Amino acid sequence: MTCHEVTVINHEETHMRYKIETERVDLFDVNIIITMMVKLEKKTSSEALAAAFDKAISVHEVLNSKVVIEENGEAYYTDNETPQSSFTVTQMSLLDLISENEKIRFRIEEGEWIRCFDSPDGLVFMMHHLGGDGKSLLYFIETFMSVLAGDDPAFVPFKNLTLDNLPEDSGIPLFYEPIIRSWNEKWFKDKKVFNFEDLDKAHKNFWKDHSTRIELTRYEGAELEQLIRSAKDADVTLTSYLIADMAKSIPGKTDAGIAVGGREDGNRSMGNQATGISVEFGYDTKKSVAENARKVQRLMMKKLSNYKYKYFILSFMGRLDDTLKDALNLEHAGYFHSDISSYLAELLGYGSKSRDLSVTNLTRADIPLEYGDHRITEIILIPPVVSYAKNVIGIVTAGDVMYIARHVYE
Repeated sequence: MTCHEVTVINHEETHMRYKIETERVDLFDVNIIITMMVKLEKKTSSEALAAAFDKAISVHEVLNSKVVIEENGEAYYTDNETPQSSFTVTQMSLLDLISENEKIRFRIEEGEWIRCFDSPDGLVFMMHHLGGDGKSLLYFIETFMSVLAGDDPAFVPFKNLTLDNLPEDSGIPLFYEPIIRSWNEKWFKDKKVFNFEDLDKAHKNFWKDHSTRIELTRYEGAELEQLIRSAKDADVTLTSYLIADMAKSIPGKTDAGIAVGGREDGNRSMGNQATGISVEFGYDTKKSVAENARKVQRLMMKKLSNYKYKYFILSFMGRLDDTLKDALNLEHAGYFHSDISSYLAELLGYGSKSRDLSVTNLTRADIPLEYGDHRITEIILIPPVVSYAKNVIGIVTAGDVMYIARHVYE
């Protein structure tokens, strides 16, 4: 295995300082790495790939930052002169790379955001979730491929969702305000500010006796067309159809979380601009997958059509004290315990009753597949097994190939 550490060329002088707020739950999660693999049609030299990676890193503002945690517990993205993202040539497979790297903490306090591997399976990109959402990693790959084709990309500013820039008619119902205030007040009585040393210990302790398993399912050509036709005939989205199909094997009610894009202006910046909704339903075995999918679709559309539902999770979690959100993850990791954080961990799905399904469907990848002489033939998305989910599903389609990845703890 050989490693190339990037040297970043800053396109302009920046003085970034962005508070980590709605995405704070990603800071102390011990399994928070998004993985994406792309397969290229033709072999390209590792030297050319490394140079393209180097340049692509240099133009994205967030990848030239690091995270600092201040004494009062607030955390910020700030400027970083020596980013630590890296390009490595390896003979390891995709699944072995994930197994090894999820146990090695990303040093975001030093500016390590992306690890890229030139492997026999394809180009594997692993990104810490604070670097952005699934769309962000797609857009980074778009930059990378454009550079590989000889383009000189422009500087891309960081953009994320905060309580201040959520849509005006989003927010939480007023009756939640005193509840959240009460939780924060109880936490303030013995509030603890955690640091990266705590994260190191929690991460090490958690991965001593944990490992994950990944199942990949590939759909191509006629098989994919039939799946899409089944969803269309049922008058539902493919996401609704797949969730219903997965729920067949889950006894009782299924609690499914669905990642939802929050790029209302259609920007292509890196940063966390996704929100999430949840639907709870019982699969009716007396009815077809299509009929169950229509039930899922109705529940989804009710929430997606109303900003108060669509952005509820960001508005709600954004109002919890920052360090209390850290404590939820550290409760899950078995590193920290307090009465209020333990209570909330159970209530919010970080404890013994985590979400049955957590689904991210990037649908048809909205980046070009051809860049000069280079062509992407397949893309695979593998989200992390975050603290509040059991079965994490990543779906993406490139050309006439769709992959569904299921990521779970052993």
